[in-house]
Amino acid sequence: MRPRAVRATLPGIAVVAVLLAACGGQEPRAVPPAPPAPPSDPPLLARIASACARVSACTPTQDVARFRDPGACVDWWLSEPDASGKAEPLRACLVDATTCDKVSACMRGGGDARAAAFCGQRPGVVSGCDGDRLVSCAEDEGHESSVSDCSAIGASCREVKAAGGLVVRACWSAEKCPAGAPEARCDGPDAVLSCRDGAFERVSCRPGTTCHERTDESGESVAACELPGRRRCDLRGARYCEDDRLVECERGGSRSTARVTDCVGFGLRCRGVGPRAGCSVPTDVECDKELLPKCEGDSVVFCAAGRLAKVSCSGVGLGACDPSAKGSMAACARAPRPNAAPASTAAPAGK
Repeated sequence: MRPRAVRATLPGIAVVAVLLAACGGQEPRAVPPAPPAPPSDPPLLARIASACARVSACTPTQDVARFRDPGACVDWWLSEPDASGKAEPLRACLVDATTCDKVSACMRGGGDARAAAFCGQRPGVVSGCDGDRLVSCAEDEGHESSVSDCSAIGASCREVKAAGGLVVRACWSAEKCPAGAPEARCDGPDAVLSCRDGAFERVSCRPGTTCHERTDESGESVAACELPGRRRCDLRGARYCEDDRLVECERGGSRSTARVTDCVGFGLRCRGVGPRAGCSVPTDVECDKELLPKCEGDSVVFCAAGRLAKVSCSGVGLGACDPSAKGSMAACARAPRPNAAPASTAAPAGK
């Protein structure tokens, strides 16, 4: 006896197809979402590197490291309090300075043309009053001048003879600094006021710090910008990362003051330990600040916040790259002055 043939009906096939679809047998495999693109270097880093290559070329060998070393110049640049893109006068001036003469003018006036003219007319003067502006003139090209608007803090600029005939030039305010006023006190949570024999100074606290008053070991009232939790900088010169903020304990005065840089505000991260701590590129760090500048053809190569920066010397209006321009450090040579005699351009910068 033959077995009975089983014939599938169309409705039965449809049911099987529906069941297979419900179980996912015919569904395409899910495609995972694409990973987010890695963060890129902030565009401002290349502009800062170019400006610092020029500043280095224009700074004599014996002057401060933060200007003769382009990598140190980048670190200094990133210590600016305002990371919003609105650079303070000196940095804004250096970005636009296309020659060494213009770089020198920026340094003389701290980026302030009026201060540059004031200091230029008074060679050898350390500070002076330009109306109610206290101008501290740079002693050389490697130091920047500074300007304090005394009227903006409720004071006036004055020159007073102190004991021994020494002339003191400072902001003065009998209201802010009456007789018996403490040498340092807080002006709200964001600034420290200092009074010395009537001389008045107001220093704003850096972002991430707050002014606190306390009594020191000798019983004197002191004030300083301190870190959250009233933590103080007890070790001068210390550097460390706190999340993505760089904390530096600056030297100066009777104690150290906390200086905080928000690396994220520049599109960077904080990395490193001790002296090597600093703001650096967000990914693929290529170098650290120990790398000495070197020449590669027409370009000077140095470490700019963890990225190998290669700046064409001719591209920023300078002479050829000199591998020993700053002793062990390379730098672009100063561009020859127009109509200069050949002998004046034979020696590399800084020699």
